[in-house]
Amino acid sequence: MLKPCEGSAPPGTSGATAIVVSDSLYIFGGYRDNGNTNDLYRLDLDSLMWEYVVGENVPPVPCDKLVGWHYRDKLFFFGGFGVIPTAEVNQQKGFQFVVDESTPWHYRRGWNNQFVMFDPETSAWKWLTYEGTAPLPRAAHAAARISNRVYIFGGRYRNTRMNDTHCIDMTTLTWSGSLPTRGPQPRGRSWHSLTGLSSERLVLYGGFSQNSEPLSDCWLLELSSLTWVQVALPFQKPRLWHSAVLSPFDEVLIYGGCTQNILDQDIIPEHAGEIIILRFTPKSLFRICLDRTIQCEGVLRCYWPLLPNSVQQLLRSRLIGSRHTSLGGS
Repeated sequence: MLKPCEGSAPPGTSGATAIVVSDSLYIFGGYRDNGNTNDLYRLDLDSLMWEYVVGENVPPVPCDKLVGWHYRDKLFFFGGFGVIPTAEVNQQKGFQFVVDESTPWHYRRGWNNQFVMFDPETSAWKWLTYEGTAPLPRAAHAAARISNRVYIFGGRYRNTRMNDTHCIDMTTLTWSGSLPTRGPQPRGRSWHSLTGLSSERLVLYGGFSQNSEPLSDCWLLELSSLTWVQVALPFQKPRLWHSAVLSPFDEVLIYGGCTQNILDQDIIPEHAGEIIILRFTPKSLFRICLDRTIQCEGVLRCYWPLLPNSVQQLLRSRLIGSRHTSLGGS
């Protein structure tokens, strides 16, 4: 459902990062008609009012295809593909930038491994000092936070789409270096999704392969043993540059993105219009009852006001998003 917003909304942007903290949605970076940006915007989710956020100190490199997450009400950003950094940025400890020689001479860009925090309370940027070995510069990678740990997988660096996995402990700001994962390994990729399923599992879906192939594979990373397990799915639905989120029912919802090679100039890439639902455990009794209530809406709708407000809200949300494809994992 489209909702009208007011205020200073961000202009059309691709490859930006969105993070929700409390009652606010933050949009950072991306690529526009005039190039990369490092602008930060905030949307108040109660009033639906946009505002342009002015941050103090040294801001991140203008870039797109970076990742972001929140921890203890602060915003964190890593990596991206963007412009040549300023002298101030180059002085930051641990920062690396590698030029992509294929970019135009008048607008050189490249990959970075910037690791920056924004504190909404003080409206200030901070370049973080960390321990351990940080990931190489990269773009179009994916990240998932589970409690105080953030996992990063893959992304493109130079001419390689990688399949390495890294972890940072947010309490000590210590990078793990490339984790020694076991089992069959997912192919290197970019523009994929990584979703925390529980405190012990990550879900990897789709992406763009080294051979410019849209992927439809699904993997679980068992964190206790650092073992990759490929999930056999009853369908092939390629997705890249998509989004993924964990539902209240512990289902991974895959939505948006493209289904074809976006670098093929002979075709217009198809944008995905359906939602894929990946389910890894049986439905709960509560979920079964909700599904049945939706199916019998015509008969039961008059009784909905008798239900708790939270349940009524769920039912209304389900009605709004009732057009989906429900496809189970293992």
